Amino acid sequence: MHLGGTTIRALIAAAVVAAPLGALAPVAAADRGLLDDAITLTSGGMCVGHVHFATVFGPDTPYFGLVSALHGIGPCAVEVAVNWRNLDTGATGTVRQQVYGTGGTQISFDPGPGRITGTLTTDAPHKPGTFEFQRTAP
Repeated sequence: MHLGGTTIRALIAAAVVAAPLGALAPVAAADRGLLDDAITLTSGGMCVGHVHFATVFGPDTPYFGLVSALHGIGPCAVEVAVNWRNLDTGATGTVRQQVYGTGGTQISFDPGPGRITGTLTTDAPHKPGTFEFQRTAP
């Protein structure tokens, strides 16, 4: 079977449209437990991927990480907003960080001791991510 140029272009266009929509579909709540990736398109380039929050340096330091895997065409970049809340003290805050492609980025905030929850949102179409951890440091 031979596919003509118009058919091939239509198939490629369908794949380009379907891939980001599939990535934004809801995932089962039990997949990641207390860490749920943000699934996002990008504000720079034609890319899709995920970003997750990490207590890379330990839950008791004010340094955390955003780990991204953004793939596609062009400069794969998106601004991530880390919205956090200390459930014990009521303290809240937001940290914004631009992430690029695949890798890790250090962020810093000091939520104080307690149970910390938060969400990850982006400046592009996305499914928010969530996180929760216990912090004992003052």
